[in-house]
Amino acid sequence: MQTDYILGIDGGGSKTLARLEHLPSGQSWEARGEASSLSLGVPQSVARILSLAEQLAEQAGCRTQDIRALAGLAGAGNPRFCTDAMAGFSGHFQQMTLCSDARTSAYGANLGEPVVVVALGTGSVAMVLDSRGGERQIGGWGLLVGDQGSGARLGVNAVSGLLWELDLHQGQAHSELGKILKPQLGQDKAAILQWLASATPTHYAALVPSVLSLKDQCPVAAELFAAHLQEVLRLIDASRQHDQDLPLVLTGGLAEPTMAALTADSNLNLIRARGTALDGACLLARISDDVTLNNEEAK
Repeated sequence: MQTDYILGIDGGGSKTLARLEHLPSGQSWEARGEASSLSLGVPQSVARILSLAEQLAEQAGCRTQDIRALAGLAGAGNPRFCTDAMAGFSGHFQQMTLCSDARTSAYGANLGEPVVVVALGTGSVAMVLDSRGGERQIGGWGLLVGDQGSGARLGVNAVSGLLWELDLHQGQAHSELGKILKPQLGQDKAAILQWLASATPTHYAALVPSVLSLKDQCPVAAELFAAHLQEVLRLIDASRQHDQDLPLVLTGGLAEPTMAALTADSNLNLIRARGTALDGACLLARISDDVTLNNEEAK
């Protein structure tokens, strides 16, 4: 289906990025919004994406119905989420394609060339694009049972350590990290329980800067970060078991500190990303020629 406008969307647990491209002229417009991971609620995610699309369409002087869109969303491995989201998008675009944000990250990281991409954002997932054009996903099961190496998992582990400190020290934080984290959760047990009852992966991931800021001076933070690195290495090993020569790209908010700690290992074949998940979404949108609900990554 021919169109002059394509829209790429990168929707995660912390933010949503969107880029509208006018193919004949090469002109583009970008916008940023709140999280649109489908696991946070499909109606909310759809509404946020539509709001960004309408904002960009207005800037470009077109209608959303003139746009071929592709959204790489966290949580898109869940078929029910995707079906509900596609129903919400119905009638708003010339064409809408959904896939996981792992897929758009992989296509953006090496601009469609073979690669292993390990995304370390609010959640975590690895995506392999092999030399034969095959795609394979590792992880991406969500915070309850997975997301090892992610910001949310690191935040959960930090909170778990804080709660042990409070139990062992009569309700007082003992470590330097604990003293920073406790005010963020609450000053007493009732407040902390209330925080825990409503905490989402985004809330846990928001605690990660405190861990990173103290990892070189607080033993508790250092131990948490070391465990994080081991989880990432395990994810990398699982992704490269069939082809150790594939280049490796780390993406997401935790990519930089993680990469800095792993650069001494030359066997990893780490390279800098050539593009972003948003670039990947736009690349896939440009080559998409039929309405697709991509559930290949569904577990």
